[in-house]
Amino acid sequence: MGALGRVTAAGVVVAGAAVAGVLLLGRTATTPVPAPTAPLVVHLALEPAQAEFGDPVTAHVVVLLDRRSVRPATLKLSDAIAPLTVLGAPRTTTTTRGRLTIVSVKLPGACLTLPCVTRSADTKVVLPRLVATVSARDGRTLRDVKIWQPLHVHAGVTAADLAAARPPFRGSTAPPTPSYRIEPSTVAAVLDALAVVLVIGGVAFGGYEAVRLARRRASADGDELERAIRLARQSESRPGPDRRRALALLARLLGRRGGSLAVAASELAWSRPNPEVTALTELVGEIEREVAP
Repeated sequence: MGALGRVTAAGVVVAGAAVAGVLLLGRTATTPVPAPTAPLVVHLALEPAQAEFGDPVTAHVVVLLDRRSVRPATLKLSDAIAPLTVLGAPRTTTTTRGRLTIVSVKLPGACLTLPCVTRSADTKVVLPRLVATVSARDGRTLRDVKIWQPLHVHAGVTAADLAAARPPFRGSTAPPTPSYRIEPSTVAAVLDALAVVLVIGGVAFGGYEAVRLARRRASADGDELERAIRLARQSESRPGPDRRRALALLARLLGRRGGSLAVAASELAWSRPNPEVTALTELVGEIEREVAP
């Protein structure tokens, strides 16, 4: 093992011993519990500290909190471990011993991204700084920033292997340039013109239907009025109640058109004792002259 390997191994042992000691404090009832040296203390370690591409790596975070100075429930940790890829949810355990609260977080990951692909014998992968914040009991916010130890990634493929095979490690993710049978601007112009034609056609068709409906109603009203006039003429030779009904029908149909004839027909229909034949004849004649084309 070279000088770099010995230094790295020593760092791993020291970090691992620190984390193991902290966890032992939280789990062993017979171990004396020292008083916290600060309101907020953070320890970090990567396990293992050396890996190859795709190997699982666990990020350990141990936070020591003095419960007399801070509120442990307000602890917040930044859990970004890029360029490592997170492989699962973090596992958090909390232990309280006297004034000391120990929060232990394990975050599983793996080195799968481009910085983990190396051609050298050893590459250092640097993780973002971890930021821990907690609310103090006096209202302040305490903050501690820690730097992860570098993860040493060893090359799984040598330069000689790459020179012989030249495997493609990266492919283009950019979509190809689109091509069209008809330009989108041309399609848009045709659709706009078609929409205008449809709107004009809809308005024209609506106007035509409105005129046709009005003519149909006028024709129906004219036919009904002609029938009512015939019934009124026939009622001249019939009893008074028939004359009254014929005049009431005339009054109702004339009321759709408005004017004084409708009022006159209504008054004559309800005259007492019965509508006079002479008055009926005169009113019908006046109506015929009024509605004649």
